[in-house]
Order: sequence, then structure tokens, then C-alpha cells
Amino acid sequence: MNGVLIVVWVCAATAALVFAAMIVSIATFRRSLGDCPPTSVAGKTSEILWALIPIAIVVAAAIPAVRTIVAKTG
Repeated sequence: MNGVLIVVWVCAATAALVFAAMIVSIATFRRSLGDCPPTSVAGKTSEILWALIPIAIVVAAAIPAVRTIVAKTG
């Protein structure tokens, strides 16, 4: 296996682990004891950004590796 393919697999594994951890935490802690979520728009915006930033990091790391693999095979 070459280095580029390793990077792709590392990105895929990282994404799978992060999403699995998010799903487990959402399922486990969805109904906290007495805590109420913030109702402001800023709270929702920060939650959306908190989810999108890691996705963007993984995609940004995977794109050059995938381009290299496609260029070598095509």
C-alpha cells in the first residue's frame, strides 16, 4: 500500500469513529437529567458549526489523497 492510500483509509477510519462516537453520545445523553438545551439561535449555529468543522477537516485531508489515487489509476 502506498502512502496516499493509507491517508485515505486513515481519513475514512477517523470519520467512522467520530460518527460512531457522535451517534452513541446522542443516543445515550439525549435526555439529560433536568438540563434544557439553549433556545437561542446562537446555540443552534454553534452546534451546526461544531458538527461541520470536523467534517470539513476530514474532507480537506482526503481530497488530495483521492485526487492522487484517481490520477494514478486513470
